Amino acid sequence: MAKIWEGRFKKELDAEADRFNASISFDRRLFKHDVRSGLAHLKALKKAGIISAREAAQLTSGMKKVAKKEAAIDWPAYEDVHSAVEGELVKLTGDLGKKLHTGRSRNDLVATDTRMYMKEEMDNVKAGIRKLMASLVELAEKSQHIYMPGYTHLQHAQVVCAGQWLMAYFAMFKRDCDLFDFAQARADRLTLGCGALAGSNYPLDRTLIARETGFKNVAENSMDAVADRDFMLDFLYASSVCAAHLSRLAEELIIYGSNEFGFIEIDDAFATGSSIMPHKKNPDIPELIRGKTGKYFGGLMAGLTMMKGLPLAYNKDMQEDKVLMFSRLDELKETLSIAAKFMRNITIKQETINRQMADEFMYAVDIADYLVGKGLPFRESHRVVGSMVGYCVENNKRFTGLTLDELRSFSPKFAGAKERMEFMKLINPAESAAAKLTAGSTSPSSVKRQIAFGKKWLGKVKR
Repeated sequence: MAKIWEGRFKKELDAEADRFNASISFDRRLFKHDVRSGLAHLKALKKAGIISAREAAQLTSGMKKVAKKEAAIDWPAYEDVHSAVEGELVKLTGDLGKKLHTGRSRNDLVATDTRMYMKEEMDNVKAGIRKLMASLVELAEKSQHIYMPGYTHLQHAQVVCAGQWLMAYFAMFKRDCDLFDFAQARADRLTLGCGALAGSNYPLDRTLIARETGFKNVAENSMDAVADRDFMLDFLYASSVCAAHLSRLAEELIIYGSNEFGFIEIDDAFATGSSIMPHKKNPDIPELIRGKTGKYFGGLMAGLTMMKGLPLAYNKDMQEDKVLMFSRLDELKETLSIAAKFMRNITIKQETINRQMADEFMYAVDIADYLVGKGLPFRESHRVVGSMVGYCVENNKRFTGLTLDELRSFSPKFAGAKERMEFMKLINPAESAAAKLTAGSTSPSSVKRQIAFGKKWLGKVKR
């Protein structure tokens, strides 16, 4: 098929070069957006007096017919989606269809189409994130009264509520929604009307085009507009951060599902077995979620590297932006969907968690704060409790096994039986959690508020 740019050339493009140059295999997904931007451009051409009202009506009718032909188009025959739409219009309207491209370039057109597509698809990404967040809230609500070790350096730190652990990931994914909001806002800028780089020789009403194509803003510099792919980098960055959060969640699910922990049980419908070991139940889903993360980071680095040395304005390098965005977009939507389902199909196992809860050293901070309440400066109470831990380790004892005399040997604040009884009450997960008074803490009241906020936020966003 003839190329839309072939007039200057005396030779046909080499077949291999043609395949290498073509983008139709991946940019055909921009079809409906190319049609929409074409319809908007026709309105601007009519308003500028470039085409008559009769011509505008004929071309508009033709474009609407093209829109219904997507499944019947011989896609491999075209170089890109833009030539496909124009070519199909010419088939329907004859030479009149060749007026469609007046005053525009593929440079400003492809940026417009891609921005329209990514704006729309980022709504789908955020919907996927919210489904995952809803599954976290649902499980957190069921787990409000389950206590588990909280970790720093993957070592027992303090007692936390299982609901608090899950709502921590809710907070992460909420930030991801904020990032995609940001990426959408940065993509919301019309480039059509900028031509190849210098603008158009026709008085096209770009505000009209923006309104017709759903853009809130109009790019203010034509050279920057066709050369700008910041919206690609924004999407790739947001996707990378989201993938990192998914990977952190997956890592903990893998760890907590292991025999060494046994904190969770994965539903059989979301686990696989071994080809040789009949007893195995493998966490393949979270492992794949974790394993895919590197591709997001690689995509971001590829995008940054692609753009870092490009002179103004358009360069063919930027055709690769869609390869990077579309591949990450498709995989992210799929990953979010399976992650949401997975979280709805795990069980938190209180019985095995309780074995880990036997570690009384997790109450060390509570004991230190108790001594502060008795008038001891925190640095001194920290030293006292540290000595108690060292003594217990050396003598194979637990806090609750310390006698009153042993307690007195560490601090006179343990004056008598009353203080020992108060000390003993500290070694309790519910008491430890309830003692946390700050907003956002692991106390039952705080976790309940976090869950209520999560439900309210999800409900508000859906509306």
